[in-house]
Amino acid sequence: MSAKEMFEELGFTFDDSLENEINYFNKRFISDTNVINFDLKFRRISAFIESDSPFTPNIPYTLSLKEIQAINKQIEELGWK
Repeated sequence: MSAKEMFEELGFTFDDSLENEINYFNKRFISDTNVINFDLKFRRISAFIESDSPFTPNIPYTLSLKEIQAINKQIEELGWK
């Protein structure tokens, strides 16, 4: 199973439309979306809750074991060592 398939099973949507980034989005509440971002240029990963409200900052969120497994699979597919 690919990382994309693992994330999709968890309810995430794949987006690679930005240069040097892969993003997975999971709409959790009316205005909140969980985001897992892979920065391809600097090989960094961010996990945060993005709000539609301009008055609410993005905040980090705790990953589940299945999300960590999907992240590890994505790292493997990217060839990051």
